[in-house]
Amino acid sequence: MHESVAIKQQIIDVADTRFRRYGFGKTTMAEIAKDCNMSAANLYRYFENKETIGVTICQNCLKEKEMMGKEVLKREGLGAAARLEAFFFEILKYTYDLCANDHHLFELVAYISKEHLDLVQRHQETLRSFIAEILAEGNRTGEFEVADIVSTANTVLLATVHFYYPPLVMMRNHSFEDLVQAEKAVVALLVQGLAKH
Repeated sequence: MHESVAIKQQIIDVADTRFRRYGFGKTTMAEIAKDCNMSAANLYRYFENKETIGVTICQNCLKEKEMMGKEVLKREGLGAAARLEAFFFEILKYTYDLCANDHHLFELVAYISKEHLDLVQRHQETLRSFIAEILAEGNRTGEFEVADIVSTANTVLLATVHFYYPPLVMMRNHSFEDLVQAEKAVVALLVQGLAKH
């Protein structure tokens, strides 16, 4: 690994640990630099400010979530309906675990998502493409009858926003079990509408 890439990764890892422990808002570039055993001036050679570090950490979280969704697309032995449910279950589980077990990281992701809408839009586009792939599979196997895959994938994504968007997942009056039951009910309703009649 190139030295500057290794140093950037060290900074990201150290900042991630500090953000998770103390929160994004309460962390300074000077503290990150100290944790990295470097001067603040040297730290600024690699990152413009702590928000750019936060953006990188947020992108990593979104990529992890996307990898979980992609893994579902490769699972053997699932029909399209089962794959769609497994997809949203894994996305919900990842989001819930991130939010419930790592409150400070959830705050960072929520802040960066609000301030950098382009990240959210790219993430949604990736999820939408995964859903489209599942719908196309359902059409091929005769399980679904979807006339416009792209538009329908977008509608499915909008209908399921509660299960992948952190602020909605973390509405305090829902346990994980409640959310799973809601996710299953929503996906079942969607599958009923997508099914070949």
